[in-house]
Amino acid sequence: MVSKTVLGLFTAGVIALGFTSSAMADAKASIEARQACMKANGGMMKVMVPIIKGQKPYDKAAIDAAIAASQKACGGWADWWGADTKPDTAAGKAAKTEAKAEIWSDAAGFEAAGTAYLTAEAAVLASTDEASFKAAFPALGKSCQGCHEKFRQAD
Repeated sequence: MVSKTVLGLFTAGVIALGFTSSAMADAKASIEARQACMKANGGMMKVMVPIIKGQKPYDKAAIDAAIAASQKACGGWADWWGADTKPDTAAGKAAKTEAKAEIWSDAAGFEAAGTAYLTAEAAVLASTDEASFKAAFPALGKSCQGCHEKFRQAD
Protein backbone atom coordinates (compact mmCIF):
# COMPACT_ATOMS: atom_id res chain seq x y z
CA MET A 1 0.00 0.00 0.00
CA VAL A 2 1.27 3.47 -0.93
CA SER A 3 1.32 5.93 1.91
CA LYS A 4 -0.58 9.18 1.67
CA THR A 5 2.72 11.08 1.95
CA VAL A 6 4.28 9.28 -1.01
CA LEU A 7 1.07 9.65 -3.02
CA GLY A 8 0.94 13.34 -2.12
CA LEU A 9 4.56 13.87 -3.19
CA PHE A 10 3.96 11.99 -6.43
CA THR A 11 0.85 14.06 -7.16
CA ALA A 12 2.71 17.28 -6.36
CA GLY A 13 5.53 16.19 -8.67
CA VAL A 14 3.13 15.46 -11.51
CA ILE A 15 1.43 18.82 -11.01
CA ALA A 16 4.81 20.58 -10.93
CA LEU A 17 5.79 18.87 -14.19
CA GLY A 18 2.54 20.04 -15.69
CA PHE A 19 3.26 23.62 -14.64
CA THR A 20 6.81 23.34 -15.98
CA SER A 21 5.54 22.02 -19.31
CA SER A 22 2.91 24.74 -19.38
CA ALA A 23 5.48 27.42 -18.56
CA MET A 24 7.79 26.02 -21.24
CA ALA A 25 4.94 26.13 -23.74
CA ASP A 26 4.13 29.72 -22.73
CA ALA A 27 7.77 30.77 -23.08
CA LYS A 28 8.03 29.09 -26.47
CA ALA A 29 4.78 30.77 -27.53
CA SER A 30 6.22 34.13 -26.46
CA ILE A 31 9.32 33.56 -28.57
CA GLU A 32 7.20 32.53 -31.53
CA ALA A 33 5.02 35.63 -31.07
CA ARG A 34 8.15 37.83 -31.11
CA GLN A 35 9.23 36.15 -34.32
CA ALA A 36 5.81 36.73 -35.91
CA CYS A 37 6.04 40.37 -34.88
CA MET A 38 9.47 40.71 -36.49
CA LYS A 39 8.17 39.04 -39.64
CA ALA A 40 5.31 41.57 -39.75
CA ASN A 41 7.84 44.38 -39.30
CA GLY A 42 9.77 42.96 -42.24
CA GLY A 43 6.57 42.99 -44.27
CA MET A 44 6.06 46.60 -43.30
CA MET A 45 9.54 47.47 -44.53
CA LYS A 46 8.91 45.64 -47.82
CA VAL A 47 6.12 48.13 -48.44
CA MET A 48 8.06 51.24 -47.42
CA VAL A 49 11.61 50.69 -48.69
CA PRO A 50 10.66 50.59 -52.39
CA ILE A 51 8.80 53.88 -51.90
CA ILE A 52 11.86 55.47 -50.29
CA LYS A 53 14.06 54.18 -53.12
CA GLY A 54 11.68 55.55 -55.75
CA GLN A 55 10.93 52.06 -57.06
CA LYS A 56 7.22 52.36 -56.23
CA PRO A 57 4.93 55.36 -56.03
CA TYR A 58 3.98 56.84 -52.67
CA ASP A 59 0.93 55.00 -51.33
CA LYS A 60 -0.35 56.25 -47.95
CA ALA A 61 -3.01 53.52 -47.76
CA ALA A 62 -0.42 50.76 -48.26
CA ILE A 63 1.91 52.32 -45.68
CA ASP A 64 -0.89 52.64 -43.13
CA ALA A 65 -2.06 49.07 -43.78
CA ALA A 66 1.48 47.74 -43.34
CA ILE A 67 1.89 49.62 -40.06
CA ALA A 68 -1.51 48.38 -38.85
CA ALA A 69 -0.55 44.77 -39.65
CA SER A 70 2.72 45.20 -37.77
CA GLN A 71 0.99 46.77 -34.77
CA LYS A 72 -1.54 43.94 -34.68
CA ALA A 73 1.19 41.29 -34.80
CA CYS A 74 3.20 43.08 -32.11
CA GLY A 75 0.33 43.81 -29.74
CA GLY A 76 1.59 41.63 -26.89
CA TRP A 77 5.23 42.78 -27.12
CA ALA A 78 5.61 43.79 -23.47
CA ASP A 79 4.60 40.31 -22.29
CA TRP A 80 7.01 38.35 -24.48
CA TRP A 81 10.32 38.97 -22.71
CA GLY A 82 10.24 36.85 -19.56
CA ALA A 83 13.50 35.48 -18.22
CA ASP A 84 12.33 32.04 -19.37
CA THR A 85 12.62 33.21 -23.01
CA LYS A 86 16.34 34.01 -22.91
CA PRO A 87 18.48 32.22 -25.50
CA ASP A 88 20.17 30.04 -22.86
CA THR A 89 16.90 28.61 -21.53
CA ALA A 90 15.12 25.47 -22.69
CA ALA A 91 12.43 27.55 -24.40
CA GLY A 92 15.06 29.76 -26.03
CA LYS A 93 16.76 26.70 -27.45
CA ALA A 94 13.50 25.02 -28.46
CA ALA A 95 12.27 28.05 -30.38
CA LYS A 96 15.76 29.06 -31.54
CA THR A 97 15.46 32.68 -30.50
CA GLU A 98 17.70 35.29 -32.08
CA ALA A 99 17.37 37.52 -29.04
CA LYS A 100 20.68 38.43 -27.43
CA ALA A 101 21.25 38.26 -23.68
CA GLU A 102 21.74 42.05 -23.76
CA ILE A 103 17.96 42.42 -23.88
CA TRP A 104 17.88 41.33 -20.24
CA SER A 105 21.25 42.67 -19.10
CA ASP A 106 20.57 46.11 -20.63
CA ALA A 107 16.83 46.36 -20.11
CA ALA A 108 16.97 50.17 -20.08
CA GLY A 109 18.76 50.19 -23.43
CA PHE A 110 16.26 47.74 -24.88
CA GLU A 111 13.37 49.84 -23.63
CA ALA A 112 14.97 52.98 -25.10
CA ALA A 113 15.35 51.19 -28.44
CA GLY A 114 11.67 50.23 -28.31
CA THR A 115 10.67 53.79 -27.51
CA ALA A 116 12.75 55.08 -30.44
CA TYR A 117 11.03 52.61 -32.73
CA LEU A 118 7.53 53.50 -31.55
CA THR A 119 8.27 57.23 -31.87
CA ALA A 120 9.59 56.76 -35.41
CA GLU A 121 6.68 54.51 -36.36
CA ALA A 122 4.21 57.11 -35.08
CA ALA A 123 5.93 59.79 -37.17
CA VAL A 124 5.64 57.65 -40.31
CA LEU A 125 2.01 56.94 -39.51
CA ALA A 126 1.37 60.66 -39.03
CA SER A 127 2.97 61.55 -42.36
CA THR A 128 0.42 62.96 -44.79
CA ASP A 129 2.28 63.08 -48.08
CA GLU A 130 5.37 61.75 -49.81
CA ALA A 131 7.62 64.53 -48.52
CA SER A 132 6.64 64.03 -44.87
CA PHE A 133 6.89 60.25 -45.28
CA LYS A 134 10.39 60.55 -46.73
CA ALA A 135 11.36 62.87 -43.88
CA ALA A 136 10.01 60.49 -41.21
CA PHE A 137 11.10 57.13 -42.59
CA PRO A 138 14.89 57.33 -41.95
CA ALA A 139 14.36 57.41 -38.18
CA LEU A 140 12.25 54.25 -38.44
CA GLY A 141 14.92 52.45 -40.46
CA LYS A 142 17.61 53.64 -38.06
CA SER A 143 15.63 52.41 -35.04
CA CYS A 144 15.23 48.95 -36.59
CA GLN A 145 18.90 48.76 -37.49
CA GLY A 146 20.08 49.96 -34.09
CA CYS A 147 17.99 47.44 -32.23
CA HIS A 148 19.04 44.58 -34.51
CA GLU A 149 22.72 45.48 -34.14
CA LYS A 150 22.64 45.52 -30.35
CA PHE A 151 19.89 43.09 -29.40
CA ARG A 152 19.61 40.48 -32.19
CA GLN A 153 21.96 37.61 -32.91
CA ALA A 154 22.95 37.13 -36.53
CA ASP A 155 21.18 34.31 -38.36
